[in-house]
Amino acid sequence: MIKIILAAAVGALFSMDATAGYVRYDLTGSVSGTVIQHDTDQTIAFYNLDVTIDGTPMPFRLNLSPQASEGATQLTYATTHFIGNGPSNFGIYSDFGGDQFTTFSIAFKKDGWGEFYYEADYSSSIYFSEGFERFTGRRYGHATVGTVSVETARTLDELGGYYDNLNTRFVPTYIGPSEIPEPGSLALLAAGVVGLFSIRRRQA
Repeated sequence: MIKIILAAAVGALFSMDATAGYVRYDLTGSVSGTVIQHDTDQTIAFYNLDVTIDGTPMPFRLNLSPQASEGATQLTYATTHFIGNGPSNFGIYSDFGGDQFTTFSIAFKKDGWGEFYYEADYSSSIYFSEGFERFTGRRYGHATVGTVSVETARTLDELGGYYDNLNTRFVPTYIGPSEIPEPGSLALLAAGVVGLFSIRRRQA
């Protein structure tokens, strides 16, 4: 019995170790998909995003993932609002396939309840039957922490920690907080302000 428990514990330990080092964020909304980061320096190890493009002659969703043939889809920068864990903001430029040219940027924030949400902007020239047409827009949605599978973590490890065709390992530049204070913090701040005014009145 002890051997079985020990074997299970060792197996669990190896499973944890296999996914250690990565954190996954799943996006929902008009940008959907996955971003995987290193949990040490918040560099992006993989991304695969679908972006709804408004105003096109036919329904159109643009896929953005690391590519490097017949054009490319590549990261252009990374920043972060989070000193600890949190999704990195980043930009992408894509001319993959030669029938679209897109700049895309996404920024993540955290609300008072600890939920992540994003704002994303795109500018895209896409070839349709009449030639290239330009589209711009802003997208909104949420991001939740997901689970990096053992297989995905192992693949990334074998690739040196970054997916094929991920051109540059941008260590995000910290650009200051963007978290909305929690309701409890706001109430405490309000109580402090009221107390300060009360003290000033007594002194007057």
